[in-house]
Amino acid sequence: MAYIIKNTSGLVNTRVTDTGRKKLSQGSFKIAYFQVGDSEVSYDKLPSNYNYNNLFVLEPAFNTQNSAGVPESNRQSIKYPYYVDGSSGSTYGIPYMDSVVEPVYNRAPLRGFFTGNTTADTIVWSALTNDQYVVSSNYVIDMSTLSGSNKVQIIYSGCNYTNLNKPSIGDIITIYYDGFGEYDCSCINLPTPTPSVTPTLTPEPTSSQTATPTPTPTVTKNYNPCESPTPTPTPTKTPCLTPTPSRLCPAPPPPNCVISMNSCYQILTYRIVDVCEDTITLDRNTPDFCGTVISHCYARTLIYPPNMTSIYDSLTPNPHWGEQVIDFESICDTDQFDVKVWNMNIPWTENPAGLLPTKYEGYEYFGSVDYIGSKEYFGYNSNSGQTFFINNTLSAETTDTFYYNSLGEVVDIEPEEQKAIAIIHYTNQTIDFFYGEKFALEPYDPSNLDDTTGQARNFRLHIPWLMWHKNPDCCFGQTFWVDPPGFDGKELFQVRYVQTTKNDDMNNPGIRYYHLWDNNKNKNGLPNRIGKVFPDSKLIIIDDEEVIAAMSYKSNRNFTLPAPQLSLITPNTCGQASLNADGVLTGNGETMYVTYRFTNKTCSTNSLHCNYYVKLVGNNNDCSPNVSQNVAVRFGREFNCLGENPITTTTTTYYPITTTSTTYYPITTTSTTYSPITTTTTYSPITTTTTICPQTCDITKGYFAEYFQIVCQKVVTGQRPNPSNWKVIDYTSDLGGIVTQDALTNNTFVITKDQYDNAPYYDLGNYVNLTKIGNDEPDLNFGDEYYFYGSFESDIMATIYEMKYKINLNFTEFQNTTNPTWKQGTKSYITEIALLDEDKDILVMSKLQSPVLRQGIQQYLVKVDF
Repeated sequence: MAYIIKNTSGLVNTRVTDTGRKKLSQGSFKIAYFQVGDSEVSYDKLPSNYNYNNLFVLEPAFNTQNSAGVPESNRQSIKYPYYVDGSSGSTYGIPYMDSVVEPVYNRAPLRGFFTGNTTADTIVWSALTNDQYVVSSNYVIDMSTLSGSNKVQIIYSGCNYTNLNKPSIGDIITIYYDGFGEYDCSCINLPTPTPSVTPTLTPEPTSSQTATPTPTPTVTKNYNPCESPTPTPTPTKTPCLTPTPSRLCPAPPPPNCVISMNSCYQILTYRIVDVCEDTITLDRNTPDFCGTVISHCYARTLIYPPNMTSIYDSLTPNPHWGEQVIDFESICDTDQFDVKVWNMNIPWTENPAGLLPTKYEGYEYFGSVDYIGSKEYFGYNSNSGQTFFINNTLSAETTDTFYYNSLGEVVDIEPEEQKAIAIIHYTNQTIDFFYGEKFALEPYDPSNLDDTTGQARNFRLHIPWLMWHKNPDCCFGQTFWVDPPGFDGKELFQVRYVQTTKNDDMNNPGIRYYHLWDNNKNKNGLPNRIGKVFPDSKLIIIDDEEVIAAMSYKSNRNFTLPAPQLSLITPNTCGQASLNADGVLTGNGETMYVTYRFTNKTCSTNSLHCNYYVKLVGNNNDCSPNVSQNVAVRFGREFNCLGENPITTTTTTYYPITTTSTTYYPITTTSTTYSPITTTTTYSPITTTTTICPQTCDITKGYFAEYFQIVCQKVVTGQRPNPSNWKVIDYTSDLGGIVTQDALTNNTFVITKDQYDNAPYYDLGNYVNLTKIGNDEPDLNFGDEYYFYGSFESDIMATIYEMKYKINLNFTEFQNTTNPTWKQGTKSYITEIALLDEDKDILVMSKLQSPVLRQGIQQYLVKVDF
């Protein structure tokens, strides 16, 4: 126990006693009485003019009352209580309870894999690459060597020379195909290397400006460098154990290591399935740039661990505790390291189109299958389990999930139509509540711009690598808000509820959530929603299935694709060249599901089809004459990141840089006369021109396509499409052979009966390396993502429930103390207040900073926060 420090402590210092905590655990914490006392005042040993405010008072003890039993039991205070009335009788007063609820707010730091000025209008992002985020960032790939194989040769080009890690089987590797890997990394605040005791020849660290191939070791006869080494036998003699050094506290700041990046280029993530010296084998093929990349274009690789506990977290909470926290001598914070990244899991409940269950592993084998229960709980699975309370008018909607197609029309998605969701959560072994009790989502207050803490506008989810089709600029990723700026008065920031159809007790009011929006306007002036934020569960659910596709490694793309508009069209009209007058849909008993894909057969790479499935029901046959209908497919201008294929349409010219230098050489002529004699010197300029052709790495931005194909399936109305029964129809010839935004948006593509009937079935495995049944290799599959590859920031809050008790001392009461050193008729002081239950057990003990003179009517306020 210590004394209360004057002038820096509160007037009343309060603690719940050990007995109070015990009764709280038993559900019997109930305040009934109070006592006041002057137990720490000596009246007869100090001069009459002594200032009693100078007396030191002990802090309230946790064990003011301990009921654990002998020998732990203890009860101290109040030694000398005041009588309620007169100089005898009861010493117990009745407190007045006045409890209040008070929210408190704070701001959580930006967490995730990227850093940038998030308050700027355009955020310039960098990827964090110190040891807290990556296994290694010290390797690049010569892009001119990429030919569409799954084997790549890595080259050491390090900027963090303290990191000696090498890639291992099972690691996750993200490759930035921007060509800037030769000079895109930087690292400052590196620790000073410890000099070796015995001088040795150590190679100088390679500059990040020069890519140096990993040296090839001397080959020993009959040596197989890729063969697993024979394990070293366990020594029989017990080795000397080196004690673990104590942690530095506070820990030194980590090195500041980043790579510059933007989302204009392909950024793809793979799993490493084999390592042989400087050659690594990936789970699928890399792009083929078909000779358009010159020899000094390098792709930076960032190698990430295979699971959360390798770097970001631990198997148990123990590492989060400082080794000396409990010895009461440590200056460390309780939690010794911060989990700096968020988790992400993508559970699927339907196979993607073209994933044939007879050949490939279905969603039951996808990595996040264990999170399907959350998909049901939050209303993304069964149609009958819940309704959505949007407002008093729309109080029982069957869905509140929607997106805008490329022509600005709203497309609703019922829960049973939701193929997958991405759950972004913060699950780890930390022992501190880094995000409080919930996300703080208070309304924006334009009248208080100096302190915006707690406002929903500070909630931002950043995906810096995403080429978002709704964003006209492809190069700076996309940020998403619950209260996006620039849309005040649009009623975007509204609380909504998931309400169960099975238990009305939960529906007052239900599971609270808000929509998650971008800041790009549609034709109606509103932005695009991509998911929901559940502030009380402290998680985000992405339900936009194109964003989900881009976040899925197996999709093999970091761009999203827009949804088309579908309509019915009478056969042989609007320029259709068909001899068949029958339409593909005979009536409203048939529904056509439509998506599409971009395919490359020569260069670049292939990826997942558009993950939006748009549907159209056939004609109601209420017109005269009743005719079957074809399906027309149209697109709006949302292919902003689609570039022209550099193989077929672009010629890259390197313009020379010309420098001119002029040198004046003297030419002397002499003219002689008799008087005077004059010598004249003139300078004639000689010009030398030097032409330098710069070595420029000029990777074409965006994504590319050689072929445009519509993927479609006709089903009985009310049924979902069968993943095995999709058909694929090539429409590249309708575009004039070149896939561009102009060609896609200036055409209407018609699905006729002849085309549909004669089309081949769609096999996704022909485009994406799917995991085959029985495969035992460490390939990536859908749902294998475990971290959210982005950054997140939010204000946080907690609700303080204050148990406030007013201790009212009337001018006629509590005038006489039991303190034996006090004399009747002299001044008395108060040093402590105890709150007791009906058994007269002390539950709460309060001490005053200094003795307070007892006079007149006084009121003390004792607060206990929960």
